[in-house]
Amino acid sequence: MINGWIWATSIGVGGYVLLMLVYSYCYRKLRPFDNKPTNAAPAVFFSILIPARNESASIGDCIRSVYSNRYPSALFEVIVIDDFSEDDTSQQVQVLQKEFPGLRLLSLQDFPGSGNAQYKKRAIEVGIGESKGNWIVTTDADSIVPQQWLLLLNNYIQVHQPVFIGAPVIFHSGGSLLSTFQELDFMTMQGITAASVGAGFHSMCNGANLAYKKEVFYSVGGFEGNQHLPTGDDMLLMHKVKKAFPESIGYLFSDQAIVSTRPQMSWKDFLHQRIRWASKADSYGEPVIFSVLLGVWLVNALL
Repeated sequence: MINGWIWATSIGVGGYVLLMLVYSYCYRKLRPFDNKPTNAAPAVFFSILIPARNESASIGDCIRSVYSNRYPSALFEVIVIDDFSEDDTSQQVQVLQKEFPGLRLLSLQDFPGSGNAQYKKRAIEVGIGESKGNWIVTTDADSIVPQQWLLLLNNYIQVHQPVFIGAPVIFHSGGSLLSTFQELDFMTMQGITAASVGAGFHSMCNGANLAYKKEVFYSVGGFEGNQHLPTGDDMLLMHKVKKAFPESIGYLFSDQAIVSTRPQMSWKDFLHQRIRWASKADSYGEPVIFSVLLGVWLVNALL
């Protein structure tokens, strides 16, 4: 019995090591996006959507970081969608509207069919429906975006002509054991994301730094089929787009495009986050992703 367990663990660990070597090889083949100015001036109009629920403490820094972008103000709009906040998130945004007159605030309770069980996807649907841009960009209300963010997206679109773009995200470390653990763990996941999307064999991304064509969102049915899940506004959507447009998925591999976001503040919140992420594992309809997720889980369980 013990020998069988050792053999099973050895085979699992061997497969895990091989998988990590494949990811490492794909990652090392990536080349940073060369952000040399394109022949055309900035031309893409972006609608930046920020779903927010009880983010009073962080929404101000997020919005200011977006407006500090070195990109023509006439070529982007910022829409905050208040997702039934129980704090003064909306009031904080209203104060910021005096500083940034173009800032728009939507409240989910004003839209028929919205309810507390609709999750973040409903906020994004409403934001897209009210947006003016041809390109939708999403980030989280507790995130800070870099100053070259929109310019990099614009240049990447003009050079590569994608319909969907994933981009890097990192946690700010608070110095605690929990935040440091999350920072290292998430850094690994982001490396795997860059490697797998760059190689074209996984659909992985993070909604804190994501861009896609509005028409493509509607052409694949948006979030139809996974509205019941509390997550999936990023990877499940990317999976649908990849199936419809397999050659038009991009990854903006650049250290100037990294969006930083806040880690979970307690072990309880961290576990709940991972449970939410795991809840969509069987919803991909892609055997490769499910097999990888299951294999990694089994190796950890055996260890």
